[in-house]
Amino acid sequence: MKSTLYLFSLFICIHVHAQQSGVITAHEASNPVFVNTRFVTDAESYLFENGSEFYSLRLGYYYGMANQRHQFGLAVPYFHNVFNGDYGGYENTSGIGDVKITYMAVPIANNHLSGFTRLSTYIELSAPTGEEQLGRGMGTWVYKPGIVATFQASPSVSFYPEVRYQFSTDDANSQGGSDTPDPEDPEDDGKVQNLILEFPVVMVIENWEGWFGLHAQYIRSFTEETNFFYVRMDLGKMIGNKTSAALDIQKFISGQPRLNLIVQLRFQFFVR
Repeated sequence: MKSTLYLFSLFICIHVHAQQSGVITAHEASNPVFVNTRFVTDAESYLFENGSEFYSLRLGYYYGMANQRHQFGLAVPYFHNVFNGDYGGYENTSGIGDVKITYMAVPIANNHLSGFTRLSTYIELSAPTGEEQLGRGMGTWVYKPGIVATFQASPSVSFYPEVRYQFSTDDANSQGGSDTPDPEDPEDDGKVQNLILEFPVVMVIENWEGWFGLHAQYIRSFTEETNFFYVRMDLGKMIGNKTSAALDIQKFISGQPRLNLIVQLRFQFFVR
């Protein structure tokens, strides 16, 4: 209870400070590679085809350098796992998941009002801090380097095509098609080797101070030699000068049926 009150007080202080130190636009809040210091809270639900359900509360902090070329991030998830399988009596448990560490650099940025405006590179490291046998972690370090290009089609429409490759050097408790632990059994499934292509388009609605986004995602699992296709819809809005809220829904379309649906509610508290 004390820790909950502490976190709540912390976010209230962050929000008050943010409100006093400037304004963030819907263009910036909806930009997946916007470099800015911020706190992020994600509440997520993962629904699998076999009936298993994962729920997580992820607290993150991202520090953006003043030159807007470098950003460091840390995210800690707390999972509640409900398995429709044999986990030796631990089919319904809660605990810390794998901590994610990120670094993003922006080697190319220009002031063009349209066309190609930015190239961002990043790497995400997933540390094996979650309990592998209880389905809260992959059991090994997982690496995810990626590249994101930014194209401004108009003042209200932007594209953020992205390529990333997720891999591990040791066997992991994870199957192709997602970056979550295996919902079917706690045994290792081989090395992670996923190529991920994503094509998001985001439309900002100025008079509403919000945005709408659609993402087409393709995943190729080289370990299983299987393809996966997903579609994601985003709906976000500024709820303060430097605070945003967004609802993201990702749905499985085709491939090996495993992860069926992801629902995410995200709050961002920006700090300059």
